[in-house]
Amino acid sequence: MTLLNQILKWTESLQSWQRDACRRLFQQESALTDTDLSELYALLKKNCGIESDDELFPIPLAKEHLPVELAPGEQVTLVALRDLQNVNQIPSDRILTFSEAGITVIYGGNGSGKSGYARVMKRACRARDQSEPVHPDANDPMASKRVPTAKFDVKVMGVSHEVYWTRDTTSPDQLSSISVFDSKCARSYITAEQDVAYLPYGLDIIESLANQVLPKLSEMLESEINGIDVSRLPFDHLLGDTEVGRIIANLSIKSNTETITSLGTITEGDVKRIAQLENALKEGNPLAKAEESKRSMMRLKAFADKLAKPLEWVSSDALEKLQKINDEKISAEDAEKKAADALCAGEELLPGTGEQVWKLLFDAARRYSTEAAYPREEFPQSTEGKVCPLCQENLPESGVDRLKRFDEYIHNDVAKTAEAARNKVEIAKAKIKAADLMIAADDALSEELKVLDGSIHQVISDFQASIDARREFMLQCLETSKWTEVPALNISPRTRIRQLAAQQLRIFRTLTRAADETKRIKLERELSELTARQSLAKSLSAVVELLDRMKKKYSLEKCRPALKTRSISDKSKEFATVAVTDELRKALDKEFEALGIGHIKTKLKERSSRGKMYHQLLLDLPVTNKIDEILSEGEQRAIALGSFFAELALANHSCGIILDDPVSSLDHWRRQNVARRLVEEAKNRQVVVFTHDTSFLGQLSDEIETARIPNSTFFLEWRGGAPGCVNDGLPWDHQGYKARINALEQAQSKLAKTWPAYPNEKEIGDMRHQYDRLRATLERVIQDVVFNGVVKRYRDWVRVDSLEEVVGFSRPEYEAIEKLHKRSCDVVTAHDPSSAKAAAVPSAADFGNDIVALKAIIEAIQNRRKTAKATA
Repeated sequence: MTLLNQILKWTESLQSWQRDACRRLFQQESALTDTDLSELYALLKKNCGIESDDELFPIPLAKEHLPVELAPGEQVTLVALRDLQNVNQIPSDRILTFSEAGITVIYGGNGSGKSGYARVMKRACRARDQSEPVHPDANDPMASKRVPTAKFDVKVMGVSHEVYWTRDTTSPDQLSSISVFDSKCARSYITAEQDVAYLPYGLDIIESLANQVLPKLSEMLESEINGIDVSRLPFDHLLGDTEVGRIIANLSIKSNTETITSLGTITEGDVKRIAQLENALKEGNPLAKAEESKRSMMRLKAFADKLAKPLEWVSSDALEKLQKINDEKISAEDAEKKAADALCAGEELLPGTGEQVWKLLFDAARRYSTEAAYPREEFPQSTEGKVCPLCQENLPESGVDRLKRFDEYIHNDVAKTAEAARNKVEIAKAKIKAADLMIAADDALSEELKVLDGSIHQVISDFQASIDARREFMLQCLETSKWTEVPALNISPRTRIRQLAAQQLRIFRTLTRAADETKRIKLERELSELTARQSLAKSLSAVVELLDRMKKKYSLEKCRPALKTRSISDKSKEFATVAVTDELRKALDKEFEALGIGHIKTKLKERSSRGKMYHQLLLDLPVTNKIDEILSEGEQRAIALGSFFAELALANHSCGIILDDPVSSLDHWRRQNVARRLVEEAKNRQVVVFTHDTSFLGQLSDEIETARIPNSTFFLEWRGGAPGCVNDGLPWDHQGYKARINALEQAQSKLAKTWPAYPNEKEIGDMRHQYDRLRATLERVIQDVVFNGVVKRYRDWVRVDSLEEVVGFSRPEYEAIEKLHKRSCDVVTAHDPSSAKAAAVPSAADFGNDIVALKAIIEAIQNRRKTAKATA
C-alpha cells in the first residue's frame, strides 16, 4: 500500500472536519486560505454542536481525490486531449496530441490557452494542487452555469481507452495514474528543531494538519473563548433572598432559560398586585380601608349583574327567537290566504262567508245532520241524493263539493292560527320597545369606575350604542323581514366590571391580612418576590444573553480536545519512519546532483520518542527558521523537482508524467540541468512538458536533438478569435533553419501562384515580410551551420565539443551570404528606402532563387564538414 493510501486509511479514524482539512491540504499545496480556515472552524464547531450552517458540509479526503495505486510495471500513457467544452474560450475542435514515447513539448505564451489545457490536465489527473479552477468563457454571460468537460484518449498497457472528464466530478482512474508537477505541486519540507526535514509525498498533509491547521484553529478558538464575557457583576443588583436572587447567584450552564424567562415575565396583574401590596403595607388603618374595598366590590358586582339584563333582549338567541316567531307569523298568514282562496274556489259567495257568524251557522248544520237528519254518518255527506240540512233540498255534486270545502276550512281554522301568530309578534314587539336597556352607572359609581379603570366608560358607552342599534334593527326587521347584516354587539363591559369587583375583593383580603402581624410578614415576602421579578424583567434579555454566552463558551471549550496535535504528530513520525528510507536518500542525492544542486546534501537522522525510534530525512542546510531565506527560488524549485523524480524512481511504474513550467524563469543556472533531466526521463516513460519560457524551450530543444529520442513539439497561439490553436513545431522565432527554409518554400509556392506583373501594396508587404524571414533564417544558418551551434544567443555557455566541426567558409560562400543578406536588408522595412529610387521588390521567382542560393550555401558547408571528417 502506498503512503498516500495509508494516510487515507488513517484519516478514516479522524473527525469529519479533520478529514475535510486533509482533503484541502492535499488539493492545495499552498497554505490554506483564510476562507478555508474559517470554513474548517465552522465545521469544527458544527461537529461540537455549536451553531449550524446548513449549507456547509465536510468533504472528507477520499479515494477519488488520490492517484490510483498502481501495480508494479503498470503503464498508462496519454494519446490526445480533445473535445474541450466550456473550457475558457478554447473552441471544442482543438486537439492536443502527445507522443506516446519520448517527450512532448508544448509552448505557449500569455493568452495562448496553455493554462487552460494545463489546468484541465492537472484536474483530470488529480494533481495535488486543485486551487486553480477551470472556468467557462468569462466573456459569455450565458456560459457561467455551463460545466467544463473534456475527452482523453489514453493507453493502458497498450490498450486504447476513451475517458471523460467533467469538472467537480471524480476524474477517471486511468488519468489519476499520470503524475503531475508544477510550481504549486512541489514536495514539502519543514523547519523544526534546528533541522530542515524532507517530507515524502503526502506526508506534508499530516504535518500541515498538526503544525499549521490545528494551531491556527486553536488560536481562533481561544480568541473566541476569551472574547466571550460571562461576568455576573452587571446583575449583582438582582442578588438577594428571593428566588430571582438565588438563580442569579447560581447562574451557570445548568440554569434553565425557560425558568428564568418565566420569572422575568411580568403581567399586568403582577404590576397591579405589587401596587396593592405596597398600598396595603403602608396603609395606616388597613381594616377601615378594607371595609371601603368590600363595599366597592359589592357595588361593582351589582352593576355587573345589571349589565347582563340588556343582553337578554338583544342577544343572538333573542334575535333568533324573534326571527322565528316572525317567520311563523308570515307562514300562518300565507296559509290563511291559501285557505281563503280554496274556500271560494272561484265562486261568488255571500258576504260574510267564512266569518264568525257563518261559522256558527255551519256548526249548527253539522250538529243537526249528525244528530238528527243523518245519524251515524259523517258530515258533509260524500254522495249525491242527500238533502241539505239547511234548505232541505237534494244536494247536487257542486253542493257536495262546496260543503266539503266549507268543512275543511272550518277544521283547519287557519285564520285563528294566523291571528294568534300576529298577536304573538305584536306582544314581542311591544316588550322589546318597552324593555329598559339603559346600562349607565349612577354618578357616584361612575366616578368610582373612573378611578379604578379610566377606559371603562368608553367601553360602557360603546356597548350601550351597540345595544340600541341592535334593538332598532330587530324592530325594523319585524316590518321588512330582512334579517341580514345584523349589527354587531360591542364587547360587554360586564367581564371587566367583574374583574374590578374581584380586584376590590383581593384588596379587601390583602388589607385584612395587613392588619394581622403574622399574615403581614407573608405579604412582605410576596412583595419582595414580585419586585425582584420586576427588576429581573428589566434585565431579562441581558440575563438570557449572558446564559447563552456561558453555554456557548462551555461548548467552545469542549472543542479543545479535538485540536490537540500530539497524536497526529506522533502518527506523522510513524509514517515518516516507514516512508523515509536509505533508498530514498540516495535517490534524492542523485536527483539533486543531476539538477545542479548537489551542494544540498541529505542525511538520515534517528530519534527516540516515548520508547519508539523515528526516522527523519534532513536537508543539510544552515540553521534557519525560513528556508526561503537561504535558498533561491530556483534552488527551491530544483529541490521540489528532484523530490518528484526521486519518489517517481521508487514508484516501480512507467506511467506518463506532466510538468508545467518545471524550471523557474529566474533560474538561469539550472535550465540546462532540468532540460537534460527531462530528456533522460523521457527515455523510460512518456514526458509532457508545458512551458512559457523561451530560453528553457531552446535548451530543451537542444537536449532532445542531442539525445535523438522520440518527440513532438507544438506551440499554442490565438487564432480565429480564440486561444488554444495547436501548431506543429515551434514558433518561427524558435524554429531551426531547416523548419524555417521549409516554411519559406511553402510561402514562395503560394506567392508564385498569384504573383502579378504589377503587385499592389498588400502583395509588396507580403514579399517584404518573407524577405524579413529570409534574413532571419540566414542569420540562424550562420549560427547553426557556419559556426555549428558552438555559440547560441539564449545559452550562457559555449558548446566547445561542437568546435571541431566548424570548417569555415570560402570567399565565394562569404560573398553569397553577404549578397543574400544585403538583398534582404534592401527589401525589408527595417530601413527607410529612398522614395526617389522607387526600387521594385523581388518577384516570387526571384524569392525562389534566393532560397535555392541559401540552400546551396548550406549544402557546400555541410559537404566540406563531411570531407573534413573523412580525412581526419
